[in-house]
Amino acid sequence: MTLAILIITLLVVLAIVGQVLTHKVVTADKLELSQGMIEAMLGVVGTLFSLLLGLLVANAIETYHEINVQVSAEANSLANIYRLSEGLPSADQLQIRDLCSDYNHCVINTEWPLMGKMEMAPHCWKVYGNLWSACVKLKPQTEQESNLQASMLDAAKILGETRRARSVVCQTEISPILWTAIFFGSIITITFTYFFTSKMGGWHTLLTALIAISLGLNIWLLAAYSLPFSSELKIKPLIFQVLEDQVFHKKPEPAVK
Repeated sequence: MTLAILIITLLVVLAIVGQVLTHKVVTADKLELSQGMIEAMLGVVGTLFSLLLGLLVANAIETYHEINVQVSAEANSLANIYRLSEGLPSADQLQIRDLCSDYNHCVINTEWPLMGKMEMAPHCWKVYGNLWSACVKLKPQTEQESNLQASMLDAAKILGETRRARSVVCQTEISPILWTAIFFGSIITITFTYFFTSKMGGWHTLLTALIAISLGLNIWLLAAYSLPFSSELKIKPLIFQVLEDQVFHKKPEPAVK
């Protein structure tokens, strides 16, 4: 929540300071004369900006959940390849299962920490390529082995598609142009609240601060959901860890003393 607190604090401070300075410069009688115009303009500006920000946040949340589903599909396809290899000859089975285990271990221990820096692990790409090649180069001797290979190739295809999707999302961030529009939209919306008059000065300040908090929360949600692997709400490799424990039966590495 560090980023959320920072964004909200910054907006609240700017909002309150701006309101205090405005009310010192502009007299109450002048503010009263402009109330109708200010209300009309705030209605237009506030509605437009709230729609923009709301749509951006909704789209970011939807994308976040979609990539979470794809991460699960990636892990499930890896488990399917591992399980289907049971019907292959011993040498092929051992090779494919070792590659599945290596890929899973690499994703958890090497790639996921790198994704926090918006990077992918080259070694994991290599392991994935070797796994794909192992499935393609199988030479089935029976109809059962042919069916197994076809199913494994389908699973390997899903594994590749979901991995590429994860790679694209991992390295995608919001355009600086869009952040600039959000920044100025927030400033303009808050600025309009300075020109309302109220005999309850403290409540006016509180309401201005609440508007700033609302904007700050939405901006933080947009930032957090737009970076699903590096933000405070980042997706964790829980399903890969389940495979590590229940499918590949690997015990956690002992902590280094």
